[in-house]
Amino acid sequence: MTSLFLDAYHNAREGSHGHFFSRSVRKSQYLHIQSPWMFDVIRWFHFALPASAPREGRGDLEEGMKEALAAWLRYAPSILLSHQSHELRDMLGRSDIRVHMYRTKDHEVAKVLYNEVKDGRLIFVPERDEMRECVQAIREQREKASQSGLARVQQPADTDMASSLYGNSPRVPQNLGNAQPFEYQPNAISDDVQDIAARGVNEVQEAQCFAEYERNLAECNLYKAMTNVAYTFIACKQNAFTLYNQCRGY
Repeated sequence: MTSLFLDAYHNAREGSHGHFFSRSVRKSQYLHIQSPWMFDVIRWFHFALPASAPREGRGDLEEGMKEALAAWLRYAPSILLSHQSHELRDMLGRSDIRVHMYRTKDHEVAKVLYNEVKDGRLIFVPERDEMRECVQAIREQREKASQSGLARVQQPADTDMASSLYGNSPRVPQNLGNAQPFEYQPNAISDDVQDIAARGVNEVQEAQCFAEYERNLAECNLYKAMTNVAYTFIACKQNAFTLYNQCRGY
């Protein structure tokens, strides 16, 4: 291992589920390094699954990608140096960084490529079956910890709960002699509905636009959690809001 990688190697965290990605991290990285702008982890993970298959939660996928990255950072130094010169430069070209490719030595290109993945400007995409095994292990570990925690915690008795909420104060009678019955008053058509109609969309389409907006924001939050790159997160949110307004007819 070249000295250029020593600090990065020793500082790479050891994930608790990194062993699931042993095949991907040892294979050629040419097909496993991608731009975050060209990759949607949620759609990628569920690709080709039958509609009846359960959908994994965003949090578990986020944790799985962190585990995959941790495994990659441990093994990448030696793996990257085994690649051909043109492969290293092609992978680095998927990033926005500007490097004098043909005046830079291969091991220096590999170092820059390593840092681009480490800092989230490129991402390591493992095999789907490895990710499924990892996500399942993460979910089982969480459920086991939850069950263990419930076994240790005893719920307070109803009387204790009531005492904590109300204290020992005597009940005060409520004077309901002047209470008036509730009468439903139908509202006129709201300004929001009139505004929606003026834009040429109906309420169902408006709801669909908002649902898509929420999905896009969830993907932005997932990318932020994976990479912790603030400026790309802001750009992602702005793009999601622009698409939302376009969908609504603005």
